Amino acid sequence: MRKKVIKYTPSNAGSFLLKRMESEAADGLIKKGVFTDEIVWGSYSYIIPKLTKKKQASFKKGMFLFGMVKKDVKVYLENNTIRLPKRYGQIEFNEDVYFDEDDRITGTDLNHAYWRIAFNLGIITEKTYKRGLPDNFKEVRLAALSTLGGKKKYNRIIGGIITEDVFIIEGDEELREVYTLIRYTCYKFMTQVKKKLGKDFICYKTDCIYYLDTEHNRKLVNEFFQEKDLLMKQLE
Repeated sequence: MRKKVIKYTPSNAGSFLLKRMESEAADGLIKKGVFTDEIVWGSYSYIIPKLTKKKQASFKKGMFLFGMVKKDVKVYLENNTIRLPKRYGQIEFNEDVYFDEDDRITGTDLNHAYWRIAFNLGIITEKTYKRGLPDNFKEVRLAALSTLGGKKKYNRIIGGIITEDVFIIEGDEELREVYTLIRYTCYKFMTQVKKKLGKDFICYKTDCIYYLDTEHNRKLVNEFFQEKDLLMKQLE
């Protein structure tokens, strides 16, 4: 597929574009994603957000992060070889945990975990890290990392009709491994804390871990994440 001119469009533009393509019996491509859909028609690639109006404005404003992240990652790869840690689960539960009726549960939630880990590993620069920190860029910074090197799978639009015929643009395996490295590093940290907590561990999901609430456990968890230079908040 030739390089297209990218146009960022309002969320209601998707149905309008598809109706126009149908009326003109046009050919093109469509790809549905988590944060955005994409319609390719002629020499244009239309990016259609799947967010609230407020988040759409933030996403559009933060689109510069995609270019900054990709540039940083390419420099990182020129100077580093990817070595993936052991793969641990994204979600883990302790099925043997025991509660007394007076026991309390607490949790520790990492702040912008993937973004922070990418910075700590040297994958993104301090400049990129700081530019992506505003809360309204949460979806953009995650998308900028998660789409690295990803394979793109489109459905062909033939004569204005969306078909089951698939068109695939192969991704960049080396770029994709960078995002895998970030994810696996996060799960590795969660697994290490899980082991330290032992029988007091309850569960973790991606970047948040729950456990029996004791002064010892809070200190143990907080000190571990501080050693890893990660930021966190305590859930009560």
